[in-house]
Amino acid sequence: MRNYLLNMTVISWLAFFLSAVILITPSVLTASDFSEAAEMRKKAEAEYAGLDVPVKNFGNSHVKGKYQQGMELIRLGKVNFAQGKYQGAISLYRQYFTLQNDVYKELAAAYISRAEAIFNETAKELVDFVDNEKVGQYFRLANQNVADAKKAAAAGNYQLAIETCRTSKKYSIEAYKAAVKPVPEKYSKDIKDNNKEIFQ
Repeated sequence: MRNYLLNMTVISWLAFFLSAVILITPSVLTASDFSEAAEMRKKAEAEYAGLDVPVKNFGNSHVKGKYQQGMELIRLGKVNFAQGKYQGAISLYRQYFTLQNDVYKELAAAYISRAEAIFNETAKELVDFVDNEKVGQYFRLANQNVADAKKAAAAGNYQLAIETCRTSKKYSIEAYKAAVKPVPEKYSKDIKDNNKEIFQ
């Protein structure tokens, strides 16, 4: 009888322990999912805002379409997050980051093309000032930054490629000032973009 009672006590404790584990485990998973979803939401919304200027200044219709898709994914992720569907939110944010990478890749190619074109144009337009030390220095720096942007893009660091292109364009445009010549109107969008402003 004593053994029977002892066995029943042990079984009761085991049942209680297993019930507690079953009840606690989903809570632990939910807390973990919540943290991950919250972190991804914060990152996605911040990085989406950073895309605004390059997309609106130099994005083609395809890039702008993907940008809109990204906004929708973030919005749906936020809805899932608000509903406590953290796994769903995480999945949507992952989709967004994949799409964002594609957008940056296309933008980086556009920026490299633009920075290289400006460098070549300014070199031709200011060739008579090539002996000006400052102009020559700006040309070298503009060219080096285009080369660095290409390396960054090849390594998959598209955001760095865009920033490096902005630096290249800045040096190309500054060459006009060094030559004491007016900056052509055709570079107005680039000046705005270099300042991370949307060209109207």
